[in-house]
Amino acid sequence: MSWFQPRSALFWVYCAAVVAGPVLFFLQAFGTVRYGLGPALAAIPITALTLLLFGRILFDLDVFRARRHLVAPMVMGFTWGATVWPGLSLWANDHVTSVVTNLGGDEFAANWQASIAAPIDEELIKAIGIAVVAVLFRARLSRPMHGLVLGGAVGLGAQISENCLYSVQTAVSSPQSPVFDVLFVAVLRLVTAFTSHWAMSALAGVGIVVLLVRTDKPWSWRLGFFGLFYLLAVGMHAVFDAPRPSSGPSWLVVFLPMIVDLVIFAIAYSWVLRTERDWFRALIADPMARTIGTEAGLSNLLTGPLRRKARAALRHSTGMSRRAAHRYEHQLIDRIGALPVGAGLPWSAPGAERASYRQS
Repeated sequence: MSWFQPRSALFWVYCAAVVAGPVLFFLQAFGTVRYGLGPALAAIPITALTLLLFGRILFDLDVFRARRHLVAPMVMGFTWGATVWPGLSLWANDHVTSVVTNLGGDEFAANWQASIAAPIDEELIKAIGIAVVAVLFRARLSRPMHGLVLGGAVGLGAQISENCLYSVQTAVSSPQSPVFDVLFVAVLRLVTAFTSHWAMSALAGVGIVVLLVRTDKPWSWRLGFFGLFYLLAVGMHAVFDAPRPSSGPSWLVVFLPMIVDLVIFAIAYSWVLRTERDWFRALIADPMARTIGTEAGLSNLLTGPLRRKARAALRHSTGMSRRAAHRYEHQLIDRIGALPVGAGLPWSAPGAERASYRQS
């Protein structure tokens, strides 16, 4: 399935949003960008490092390489986060924070508006992007990991665009030493980005994809599952932006929200990883996998420690380089993942899964 889908009305809605998003952003922030762009350029290397680092982390979480068939969806998702999200979130944040101020007063809003407004509108805008891309590429989606990498791509696009915006805003608000302050903020956002937009949207993506693909389950179950993972994403965002404690060790005051969010993400990710291992375990147990290797041998691919031992043994017996051993391992995973088996599994190959659900 190509990324270009001219017969789909939803595809053209996506294209219109990608064009309109930057226009809306510059209508709101042209003055800020105009005066702060020069010093903000100093943060480009750190922002690029942020993109590479968390893109790599997202790929590393995808241990069975589900992303192989999701290049176009992930690129389109990243584009949504980088283009549509900034303009819409600026506009929405202004309106939601006004509501918070009117209802709670200035003092309450000063402390809590970020942890109320941003989780509501920013997560919704990212989730809409995940849903649009997921519907366009529904035939490629079959497992929770597909949702995690797609959602992570949308969130990473939003994260990079927000870093750029923060760099510009910092340059404008720091006339005395704009470059130093821009670099400081960029480094701080890099350090605290381990539970930022990419991780939040990754969980929302799991909920959205499961809602779409688990057609063997009733709507109530699917909506409940989506609601759980979407609320986890919103909750992570609320914790991330919540006011810090006024007392306690300085490191704890700074990193406590990130620690809480890491725990939330780790618990949710452990479930996603378990579904991946169940899927892979069923594949290597199928008779068709005998064309690739024995079940006992292929089971070494199930966990990180087993993989490391298998790579070490392979290098010892063949003289392979470390890179060649990794490449061989990836080729095995790709060949196994391409097997047309598992139609009866909850998480199976997309084509097999669609056929299984139609029959049921």
